[in-house]
Amino acid sequence: MSISPDLMCCYCAPPFKLFLETVTNMKFDEEPNYPKLISLFDELIEPQHLRPIRIDGALKAGQKRGRGSHEEDEQPRKKVRLGSPANQWISVYNAKRPMKQRYHYNVAEARLHQHIEKGNEDGLFISSVASSANLWALIMDAGTGFTSQVYELSPIFLHKDWIMEQWENNYYISATPYTQQSYKVSESFPFKWINKKWKEGFHVTSMTTAGTRWGVVMSRNSGYSEQVVELDFLYPSEGIHRRWENGYRITSTAATGDQAAFILSIPKRKLTDETQETLRTSTFPSNHVKEKWAKNLYIASICYGRTVS
Repeated sequence: MSISPDLMCCYCAPPFKLFLETVTNMKFDEEPNYPKLISLFDELIEPQHLRPIRIDGALKAGQKRGRGSHEEDEQPRKKVRLGSPANQWISVYNAKRPMKQRYHYNVAEARLHQHIEKGNEDGLFISSVASSANLWALIMDAGTGFTSQVYELSPIFLHKDWIMEQWENNYYISATPYTQQSYKVSESFPFKWINKKWKEGFHVTSMTTAGTRWGVVMSRNSGYSEQVVELDFLYPSEGIHRRWENGYRITSTAATGDQAAFILSIPKRKLTDETQETLRTSTFPSNHVKEKWAKNLYIASICYGRTVS
């Protein structure tokens, strides 16, 4: 068996070198030692974590409202699927004073408008949205602080022209108090872009996914003083609990079939009740939601994606 030097120069990781040596030294009719070959790559597929990055996102006095910005990867990086992961609903609950909250799930696109219109008539606005198997899950409540809201259903993921038009009208993605926004669409989770924006005084305020693509929205005047990311191929229970102990709370969630991402933030103003809980369920957590409401815990965010191997 021969390996072209041109191919070898593209791979310098030690496990791949050992793999090449093992395969090259095999006899033609020898049965491969599959466990040994697989073990050489174990260190390359360990779950990914981001270490906490401390930043100050305070808005400078006199900061004017500005237009948002949008970025897309020029050369998307291909993702490699590792086996067949198990997907679940991930729901996050925050303690709040008693309020009205409503949920809809397994909603076809054609029925979304009537649910949203009815909610608006009752004084409710969209606080979280997610989808699974081409059906929508919609959370609406009276605790958003919004006075007006617009939305669009589009075959284009984060439709740039429509979003920029709404920015001109002083609407911002998911909330109104922000003073400037920027968002990025990427085939892989945009670590470098988030770090760059943190340094510029932005914080992650919303995330979403479409297939394997990530959409991350960052805003100024977010109300957060510090922020970290937990990204993993499995639900990062240990990491989230460690952040909770240090005063962080989950403020954004999103997941693909490969990874789940959690943004945890420390608010500038201390919360009166810092209680936060998460659930992972194979079906939409309708029964659990009602149990949480009885404890004055309300859905803060929800998404569907990979949580277990």
